[in-house]
Amino acid sequence: MSYKLNFLSIFRELFVPHYRSLEFRAKILTAMLIAKKSISDSDYYEVEDIAKDIYGNDEKRIHILVQTIKEYVDKATQGSKLNLDILLKDIDYELKSIKRYVKKIDFEHLRRLMINSDETDAVFQQQVYEFFLNEVRIYSHN
Repeated sequence: MSYKLNFLSIFRELFVPHYRSLEFRAKILTAMLIAKKSISDSDYYEVEDIAKDIYGNDEKRIHILVQTIKEYVDKATQGSKLNLDILLKDIDYELKSIKRYVKKIDFEHLRRLMINSDETDAVFQQQVYEFFLNEVRIYSHN
């Protein structure tokens, strides 16, 4: 992780209640976004709507979730060490360690991120979606 992201993550972890849970949600939504060739402003509007669905009127948490997703996307698209495979492995590790996170995966939210995708992007996003289905199947029974 870059120093800036690491600092922000530590800062948020100290001052935002249940930040790990929020960060996990950010990773799930980021995985769906970076499965696309290019991410548009409409994708971020959809992310903001999803954040509002999750957190209701808690503007602080909505903003932090959206900002965390943008940071992950920036990191993944700028050729750093974060990519879709690494992110999915990290999600798998967290699900294996903290099984209650399975409940944080909302498939309706994931489908909403697939709506405006072209055919090629939709294929990759569908694979990520199926990965999450499998993860839920595995870890919801353990």
